[in-house]
Amino acid sequence: MIDILLTVQLAVLCCCAYNVGRLFVHILKVPAITGYILTGIICGPHNMALIGSDPERLGDLKRIEQGCLSIIGLAAGCELIMKELKSQGKAITFTVLSILPCVAGVLGVVTTNLVPTTEIFQKFSANEVKAICLMMSTILLARSPASAIAVVKESNAEGAFTKLCVCASIVLDTCVVSLFAININFAKLIVDGVQMTPSVMMQPFVKLALSAMVGYVLYHFLTVVIMKPAKIPPLQKFLLRAVGTYVSGAFVFLASDTLRGMDSYGRIDPLLCCVACGAFFSNASPPKEEFVALVDETLPWTNIPFFTLVGCSLSFKGLGGVLPLVFTLFAGRLVALLVGAWAGAHLAGLPSDYHHFRWMGFVTQAGVAIGLCKQISLEFPYWGKAVHAVCVSCILVNLLLGPVCFKWILQRVGEVTETDVINFVAGPGLPQWPAGTPKHLPSSRTTGSPKHMQTEINVMEMQE
Repeated sequence: MIDILLTVQLAVLCCCAYNVGRLFVHILKVPAITGYILTGIICGPHNMALIGSDPERLGDLKRIEQGCLSIIGLAAGCELIMKELKSQGKAITFTVLSILPCVAGVLGVVTTNLVPTTEIFQKFSANEVKAICLMMSTILLARSPASAIAVVKESNAEGAFTKLCVCASIVLDTCVVSLFAININFAKLIVDGVQMTPSVMMQPFVKLALSAMVGYVLYHFLTVVIMKPAKIPPLQKFLLRAVGTYVSGAFVFLASDTLRGMDSYGRIDPLLCCVACGAFFSNASPPKEEFVALVDETLPWTNIPFFTLVGCSLSFKGLGGVLPLVFTLFAGRLVALLVGAWAGAHLAGLPSDYHHFRWMGFVTQAGVAIGLCKQISLEFPYWGKAVHAVCVSCILVNLLLGPVCFKWILQRVGEVTETDVINFVAGPGLPQWPAGTPKHLPSSRTTGSPKHMQTEINVMEMQE
């Protein structure tokens, strides 16, 4: 049951978080979700306790949080547009296949060596430590296409490099969500000490297929029921559709919680279901642009309670001992991104002008990564909260540094056009696009780029 008083307190706190987020965007020039998280940390039960002094009561708001997470999943899926990805197929493929193993390998080495010696993890068994290493390495693989697109919109950037970074980020996040659905099953098997038989090894892949099927069912339900044409005022139509989509996504998470006690072959990954559903919408024939626009408009509003609750759930007391682990993970990830992005560009045959700076387009982490952290804390209550705190600390550093790095490299390659457009991560109610500008930026823009980047475009045209 949802606690009414706690919900009212959350609503008031979200109003405060919204205004803090706007200040962060306009004054500090960092994403609004950073302001939401910090508001939650300061006003949460571990500090000022403006939302109650008992952290366990936050569990009563789980359904609200899951509904918000479903919108994040739908938004991630809506960015997966196959026609756009095919235009740079070779470059994207080599970039993804280079970055994933490099980052996973480095994070695996770091976690394997440092997690067992970190005080907060020493109370867990050997099998639990193995599962912790596996899941931390998986979560920190995630990127943030939404943040990348926000920087591109703010900078009014266009060109081959911009398009490659955004499209590769979308594919990377899709791969990570799928990999997470597989690895979380393996983590459960490791913790339970189950022997790896062929039947057991097949369970994660069955879960993957079932999640995609549920996503397809959700796609049809939203198309037939929620997005059904109706002759009502636009605002009323938007509110009904937004609430219907939110409730439908929350129901998928509720169904997943209900199925959790069943045989492993009957389980689904709710976040992957929502990502698959969003992908079906963005690749439908004809494209369901109305739904994609609905998700785009709803996401900034659902980000406020989601990231505020993430902040409320964080407690940094006693985490001083994990700072070496956090910063080693952060530094190791940057080095792995540098090597992976350089190798991908080299293998794809792209011009070598900016090989050593390409990693800057893949630093940021945000909604999906934090959503995966949240799933870990729900799936593994005993050790999941410790993993959640460490990973979110690392994600916050990447969230602050990533947009700055990406904007710098876009300026360096000459694909930025001066503009007064305000970053859409500022939150709801603020200007996002100049009139007439297409929503799905980099591919829907007309091709045009600085002369010194024309060589790279010619190479990609030859590859197509």
